[in-house]
Amino acid sequence: MSDIQAVNNSSSDEIDLVELVKTLWQGKVTIAVCTVVFTVCAIVYAFTAQQWWTSDAIVTKGQYKDTDNIRSQVTNLYSVIDVSKVNNIFESDRLLKEYITEFNAFDNKKAFIEQNAIMKQYAKEADVNKDGQGQFIVSWAKKINASQVDEKKRPNVYELSFEATSAELAHDLLEAYSSFISNQVRNEAFSVIESKIANNKQLLSAEKTSLELKAKEEQKALLSKTDYALDIARSAKVIKPLADVNVTGVFPIQLGTEGLKEQSNILQSMKDLSFFEPRLTQIQIKLDLLSKIHLDKDVAMQSVRYLKNIDYPISRDKPKRPLIAVLGFLLGIMLGVAIVLLKSAFNKSSK
Repeated sequence: MSDIQAVNNSSSDEIDLVELVKTLWQGKVTIAVCTVVFTVCAIVYAFTAQQWWTSDAIVTKGQYKDTDNIRSQVTNLYSVIDVSKVNNIFESDRLLKEYITEFNAFDNKKAFIEQNAIMKQYAKEADVNKDGQGQFIVSWAKKINASQVDEKKRPNVYELSFEATSAELAHDLLEAYSSFISNQVRNEAFSVIESKIANNKQLLSAEKTSLELKAKEEQKALLSKTDYALDIARSAKVIKPLADVNVTGVFPIQLGTEGLKEQSNILQSMKDLSFFEPRLTQIQIKLDLLSKIHLDKDVAMQSVRYLKNIDYPISRDKPKRPLIAVLGFLLGIMLGVAIVLLKSAFNKSSK
């Protein structure tokens, strides 16, 4: 009995499948029309939708020679402060980190978008008003990015990217923005150098002032001591220096009135305070070295090294035309089948 029931069920399934195929065949025109319409619409959209291209480059930390132009300008600084403090300014790891940080900084993206000629043209074409300027900047800032390629295997390698509406514009914008960031890093390096020069000048000047005051007090004290010794020598009628006489005491009357008078005159007219404080000479030398540093801020500085140069993209990011066409084709078939089946079911229910 069960065998007979199974045969009947199998026969019923085959009949349903045959009816399904027959129904779809009868509605083949509807399915074909839906498929064609949706495929054509998808193709039209794929060819008319806004294209987006991404230009990229691969960078890593620079080499010692890349900062030679600036190092040569601050040679005197090496003679004044610790060499390691100067080298730290041009340390390749630090420059790379600063470059990536500046590249991803929203303020830099905003400044570039506001001043770049290509971006101004984009804003003009989009008819961006004052109220929409912020959203325009935010949307474009998302298209600029620097990301680490492989944190574990290649920790000092980063990919730079800029997305735009054509391959040429993507290339030009990435090139311009990379140059913009390089200038930012270079200007920051000069800013640090200028800060170190100014700071060391202030410290040395303060030390110089302190030592000069100390030297003047020593000069004043020695002058008073000499004048007292002169009065004592006059009272003792010691006119000429006493040869081979060692007079102990606070006042050197053995110089005689003539010697003490000359010593007093010299002390009063003496301008060179380094006689009393020799460190003043070294400080003045350092101040002179710092004053002779002249920075040329237009000099080129390569803060990063390119492993892959900025190039024109060879394939678009969006729209994915083949994928859109296939999806349109499949959607057309599914909609056509749905329409045919719904129509068949409605007709059966009506009967």
